[in-house]
Amino acid sequence: MSEPIFSRRLLIGWVAGAVVVFLVSLFLMGGGDPTDADSTGPSTFSRSAVGHAGIAEVLQGVGVPVVKSRYNSLEKVTPDSLLVIAEPRPGRQSEEAIRSLLKAFRVLLVLPKWTGQPSERTPGWLREVRQRSDADAQWALHLVAPRAQLVRESGQVTWTTNALGPAPSLVTPIQLVRGGGLRAIIASDRGVLLGEIEDGNRRIWILSDPDLIANHGLARDANATLAVALINHLRGVDGSVVFDETVHGYVAKPLSPFLLLFSFPFVVATAQGLIAVALLMWATMTRFGAPQPVPPPLSAGRGRLLENMAKLIEADGHQQMMVRRYVQETVRDVARQLHAPRGLAGEALLAWLQRVGAARGADIDCTALMRRADKLGAARRREPSSSLVRLARDAQRWKGDILDGRSRHPHNH
Repeated sequence: MSEPIFSRRLLIGWVAGAVVVFLVSLFLMGGGDPTDADSTGPSTFSRSAVGHAGIAEVLQGVGVPVVKSRYNSLEKVTPDSLLVIAEPRPGRQSEEAIRSLLKAFRVLLVLPKWTGQPSERTPGWLREVRQRSDADAQWALHLVAPRAQLVRESGQVTWTTNALGPAPSLVTPIQLVRGGGLRAIIASDRGVLLGEIEDGNRRIWILSDPDLIANHGLARDANATLAVALINHLRGVDGSVVFDETVHGYVAKPLSPFLLLFSFPFVVATAQGLIAVALLMWATMTRFGAPQPVPPPLSAGRGRLLENMAKLIEADGHQQMMVRRYVQETVRDVARQLHAPRGLAGEALLAWLQRVGAARGADIDCTALMRRADKLGAARRREPSSSLVRLARDAQRWKGDILDGRSRHPHNH
């Protein structure tokens, strides 16, 4: 008995290493990215004064589908949906990621305005609110309108353009936009509150002051009615409103791929994979350990080769058909190698081969050879193996004579 391929110590080491790699991969797959969510900021999860939980609940109350997206927001947006990117600011998310969100067909970009300090006594509330730097709002504005300018007006503002109905009621200073080629939807003599930019098939709206949809602003006059009208004006008839919350740090941890393997419909593929692995191990485990015995070699030589072939064909039970096919293919191969004239077939081809064979010294009549083969196909009784071997041997000898005679008997035809 031969020595095993792997030593016991090496095999144990390989198995232990594979287990460690598998456990590390499970840990990494289930870990996900850490979140840095602002629970009191301008998100639909925030119930603080500057949060947007109120507008999400109001929209749901009037039958508007609302999605609070924490991953792959673009995949949740249909052509009729509205993607809301509310108050992004530098540092929270990369500029490239926000620009990718702006590729949606319908986008509402809300510029940032307020920030605050969380309350220690009441979770989710703010103890102090202050204005953000103009640079944060200007940065967000320049993502879609590089030539536009942000302004903050502390005086009285008169609304001169309003395509949506109720007049907004905002807290001073009111944040407006000037220039940049925006088409005014709601505007005053001091600047645009809600403007539109068309970029090919995409439509982007900019809401310069978030107080219109913020929690504290919904309680003022007709702001809630105006906010709902604004959303319905921007989305399609049956479209949903997708609030992207990744800009506020709400990033959902990805579901572990390991758990997906055991949930429907992936569990079907898992079962098939396990069955395939089991069959593979079953088929290959015998390769370890003692080598399998080598089958006895076949006898060498042309004659022995033909005898071995006849034995194999006889074991299959179709020896007469196989020998007949062998003779036919031998004749076709000889005709091809001798470049027989095109169009010759049947008796004409055999007559041509007979003439060439006679010129080259072949002593076997190919016509008689084919007749013997044809009788095998028509015969109902089984021919003895010796006659089949003789026919195959004659076909092989005829082929050798007629082809090898080419150098001894030059023949032009």
